Amino acid sequence: MTETQPFTISRSFKAPRELVFACNTQVEHLAKWMSPAGFKVIKAELDLRPGGTYHYGLEGPDGMQMWGKQTFREIKAPEKIVLVQSFSDKDGNITRHPMSPTWPREMLATTTFEDLGNGETKVSISWLPLNAGDDEIATFDGARAGMTGGFKGTFDNLDTYLSTLQK
Repeated sequence: MTETQPFTISRSFKAPRELVFACNTQVEHLAKWMSPAGFKVIKAELDLRPGGTYHYGLEGPDGMQMWGKQTFREIKAPEKIVLVQSFSDKDGNITRHPMSPTWPREMLATTTFEDLGNGETKVSISWLPLNAGDDEIATFDGARAGMTGGFKGTFDNLDTYLSTLQK
């Protein structure tokens, strides 16, 4: 089996770590920012505990729906979240990526929240294919630029949302 390096990305936010962590772990916050630009959240159910899940549905401007499921492995408030990220159907069954049949079915995702002082927080995310075959790893490695762009948009959403909470 092919080995690969994790995809990693970080960004600093002008918000206290506890608030940034809450926005990543409370359904009322997640439903307001965690989606690609132009998408709306159509379902958000959260059971925040090791073994629990976040099951969500997104709808694009053209009406296309995408579903996802996160299964939590570790939660250390307000420092770290480790989970397995997958695409799913509306019932929460794990599926393939709707536009990329060789995308890994499972991604091990680690998010850390670093207090930078002065009310700023650095969020770092690491993604690594889990239980993936060579074709899935090749797809993952070929998608690094797209993941960078996707996370930039999601981080922009979080930044905008955080600014509405601190007025």
